[in-house]
Amino acid sequence: MVKMLELLFQLSVGFLIALSGVLIPGPLLAFISMKTLHSGPKTGTLAATGHIVVELGILSLVAFGLGSLLKNETFTQAIGTLGGLLLLGLGSIIIAKSKNTPESTQDIAGISYHPLIGGILYSTIFNPSVAIWWMSVGLVTLMGAVNEAGVIGGIFWIIGHFSADLGWFSAVSFSVDRGKKIIGGTFYKILLIACGLTLLIFGIIFTVNYLPNLLF
Repeated sequence: MVKMLELLFQLSVGFLIALSGVLIPGPLLAFISMKTLHSGPKTGTLAATGHIVVELGILSLVAFGLGSLLKNETFTQAIGTLGGLLLLGLGSIIIAKSKNTPESTQDIAGISYHPLIGGILYSTIFNPSVAIWWMSVGLVTLMGAVNEAGVIGGIFWIIGHFSADLGWFSAVSFSVDRGKKIIGGTFYKILLIACGLTLLIFGIIFTVNYLPNLLF
């Protein structure tokens, strides 16, 4: 009984820690919001699955001792700079295209991808902060769960984390799809501009944080 309560506690900790991260607007949320306009409410679940694939990949790298690559300063600065520049480009294109018809944005690079592929791209090259989060907050709290409740406790923590990803992004996608049907074109344009600005802001943040260190 005590063991089960401890495992459920780790499940809730993993869920809440993940939720505190996904609730903050970011590139993946912007992608899901825009892609939902074309692919419907299933977008969030599929993109979240892609996001989870990336997270499992990061955990596998750590397990096989390759996590040091993600801690390499030059590597993270290069990836962060590339991601920042790509987001600046995508954000600018999306804002420029926001005045056109809904179908026109389907051809924008980074949005035309299948939701599952987009979930992977917006958790890696378009959003390097995912790997950085896992190498700091994620691993520290996961190791805490393992220390407190063993390997099974760590597994429950991971299940809680993934549940938060799937639940939140699925809910966002469903809400955007409903809003599109209720409000129509105006909602579409406002959402595109908001998402484009989100990508621009994160592009600026990544570029400013990583580019100077890479050059100097």
